[in-house]
Amino acid sequence: MSAPTGPAVARDRLLAPLRELRDSLRLSSDHLDRDRDWWGAHRFTIEYPRFVEHEARATQIGVCQPLVVPGILQTPSYALAATAAITGRAPDDPAVLARVEVRLSRQHSLLDRMAGGDPPHLTVVLDEIVLRRPVGGADVLRDQLDELLELGRLDAVTIVVRPTEDGAHAGLGGYFELLRFPDGNADVVFLEATATDNLLTEPEATAPYSASLGRLLSGANGKDAVLDAIRRIRDSPT
Repeated sequence: MSAPTGPAVARDRLLAPLRELRDSLRLSSDHLDRDRDWWGAHRFTIEYPRFVEHEARATQIGVCQPLVVPGILQTPSYALAATAAITGRAPDDPAVLARVEVRLSRQHSLLDRMAGGDPPHLTVVLDEIVLRRPVGGADVLRDQLDELLELGRLDAVTIVVRPTEDGAHAGLGGYFELLRFPDGNADVVFLEATATDNLLTEPEATAPYSASLGRLLSGANGKDAVLDAIRRIRDSPT
């Protein structure tokens, strides 16, 4: 019999690493309850907590990431390796641990909402190279691909992989996250970078990203084909 799967199972799997990170950072509250001083002390930009608040309300989340697995789907080990490498800090640096804790908290919150009666939908577009880049080493990457296979089976998650052989595509402009809301509220786009972040709220600023996501999804393979592609990469010789 296969192991049980579902958003609640994936959510609960994050509890132990989250507890460990929060203990090491001496945290007693959820990331949404922290004040501006906490975010600043751990080198987040002023835009980041605003983005997290928007993400927690969004009913549709679209992510384009041509370089690494996006934070909201990262395993703890992958998140630690990626964050340390990108920031140039040691894996045990409090700023690194804080970023990993927030990423896992965002994932936990999203999965908790997916386990409810009105789940948000997450769409992630990855470049094929993301699935082959051994962030943290071969074992960490393999565990991350296993996690993508499990999360990709959820009804509320759509993963799209753009094959390298397709050449240039709309996602090569860089990472972005597009948030959509009920009741006709305007879209929000978040752009994260090493030194600064941008939160776009004006329709004329968010529209090009909505169009890019539409082009990236056009003609995309179905769920089974994408999961088969991830599985083949996971099982291919290094």
